[in-house]
Amino acid sequence: MTDATALPALPDLSDQAPSHCSACGAASPQPLGDKDFAYSCNDHFAGTAQFPPADAPVHYHRCGSCQFTFTAALDGWSPQDFQAHIYNADYVRADPVFADVRPTRNSQMVAALWNRALESSVVLDFGGGDGTFARRLQALGHRCHTVDPFHGEDTPALLDSYDLITCFEVIEHVPHGDLDGWFTTLLGHLSPQGTVLLSTELLDADMALSNWYIAPRNGHISLCTAASLRALAARHGLSVFSINHEMHVLRRV
Repeated sequence: MTDATALPALPDLSDQAPSHCSACGAASPQPLGDKDFAYSCNDHFAGTAQFPPADAPVHYHRCGSCQFTFTAALDGWSPQDFQAHIYNADYVRADPVFADVRPTRNSQMVAALWNRALESSVVLDFGGGDGTFARRLQALGHRCHTVDPFHGEDTPALLDSYDLITCFEVIEHVPHGDLDGWFTTLLGHLSPQGTVLLSTELLDADMALSNWYIAPRNGHISLCTAASLRALAARHGLSVFSINHEMHVLRRV
C-alpha cells in the first residue's frame, strides 16, 4: 500500500467563503471551522489517527437555513487531484469497509428487499466504486450495472433507464457546486416510475464540526441534514422518505 507521506504536495485549498448554500440557495453560509485534511472517519472508529497530520486546514461552512454543511476548499481541484490525494490506494485506511464489507452487506439487503422485482430488471449502482456491489448482487442471481467516474475502465453499455438505482455513500463526496449536475445525471438514468435507494449519514442540525462523518480525507465534503436533502431532491422533482439517518428512498413526485 502506498505510503501516505510519499504523496505529492496537496493542491491549493481555497479559503474563499461560498456566496450561497448549494442545497437550498440561502445566502451567506456561516463559517463552521477548520478540519485538518488528514482527518478520516476511521480515526473515530480506530481510536487513533490513520494518517500523519497534513497541516492543511479545510474550511467548512454551514447554511443557516437548511444546515447543509460543506466545504468550498476543494473547489479548484481536478478529478486527477481527487484521485491522487483522496481516492488512492490508501483510501481503504480512511474507510476499511469500502472494499468488501459495505458492498456485500448492501447487496444482501437489496436482494432481500427487491427479490421479486429484480427477476425482470437490471439495477444501476451509481457511483459504485470498483464494482464490488455489482459483482456481489450478480452472485446472488441478479443483474447490475455500475458506473463511477474514478473506476470507469469496465463501464458496461448502459440501458436507457433503470427501475432501481442504488447510490451508497456517494452524495457526501460530490463537490457542492456539482450537486445539481450530479442529480441531473442520476435522473437521466431513472425510469419514470423508478426508485433511488441512497445512503448517506444525515447530520443533525446542530452537529459539531468534531463529528466523525465530517472527514476531508474520506472526501466527505457535502454533508446533508434532513432539510438539505429534501431541498436538493425537491429542486429535481423528487420526494424523500428516510428509513433512518443513513438510508433514504427517493422517487419522482
